[in-house]
Order: sequence, then structure tokens, then C-alpha cells
Amino acid sequence: MRIGGERPLETEEQAFFRELYQSHYAALVSCACQLGFPREAAEDYVQDAFLAAIRHIADIRLCANPRGYLQQILKNVIGYRLRSLRYALELQRKLEERELLRAGPPPDALPPEALYRGAIGDRDLRLLTRFYLEGWSQKDLAGELGISENAVKMRLKHARERMRRALEEDGE
Repeated sequence: MRIGGERPLETEEQAFFRELYQSHYAALVSCACQLGFPREAAEDYVQDAFLAAIRHIADIRLCANPRGYLQQILKNVIGYRLRSLRYALELQRKLEERELLRAGPPPDALPPEALYRGAIGDRDLRLLTRFYLEGWSQKDLAGELGISENAVKMRLKHARERMRRALEEDGE
């Protein structure tokens, strides 16, 4: 089994992963639901956690408490998703405020790109929109742009910084 650009899992690892998934999936979904997430979101988070677990399969095999390891991965996935959502909402709020200051309230039918245009370059805007508002993964963006995931991370970081500076300048 090959996941993205990762090394293929060996037959023994596949069997271990299958058992891990079957043994812990329901408990992890329950854990995410207990944190207050709807079942559908909890299942998405758990699926993402298992995708991340594939990258750490050797460590999990050596771990005395695989469920605890998986729960920590799940907490990391949820934290990352919540931070991304929080950032996107904050960005949306600041951009809407910026637009209100410029020209009054924008029509509800305007796409996010119309609100953001002018704050930063189109390339940065497209990157931030796809990642934060459309939910593209860094891997998807890397494939689309023909660059590495690390390059996508850096581009996102620089685009956020440029957006933050542009919004701060408008606020002054």
C-alpha cells in the first residue's frame, strides 16, 4: 500500500495497520465526539489521524500504548484544523472590515477573492483561498503548483505575512 509519495507499507506493516485501524477507529471517533464535534467531523479527523499514523507506523509498532499514540495524533490533527479555521475566520473578518472601510458593505454574492483582491498579489490570494477557504491540503497545492510540500509551507507562510502586513497598513 502506497500513500502519496511515502514509501509503501510492507505486508507485515499492512496487517499491523489494518488491525490498528479496526481496533481503534471506533474509540477514536468516540473520543472526538466527546470533545464536542459532530460525528461526521469526528470521522474526518480520525481518518486524517490514521493517514498521519501511516508515516509513523514504525514508531507505533514499537509503542507500548498504540491507542495513546493515535489519540495524540488525533489531538494534533484537530488542533491543526481548528487553528486553520480560526485563522481563516480572522482573515475573513479583517478583510470584511477592510472592505467596509473602503466602500461600505460588499454584496453577499461576492466570492472571497473579490474581497481580498488588492490586499496582496493574485498568486498569494489564490494560495491562501485554496488552503484556508476551500480546504486544499498542502499536498494538493504542491501537486497543483509542481513544487514540494515544504515549498508550499513557505509560500503559505510568506503569503500570510504579506496579508497581515497589508491588513495592518490599512488599519493604521
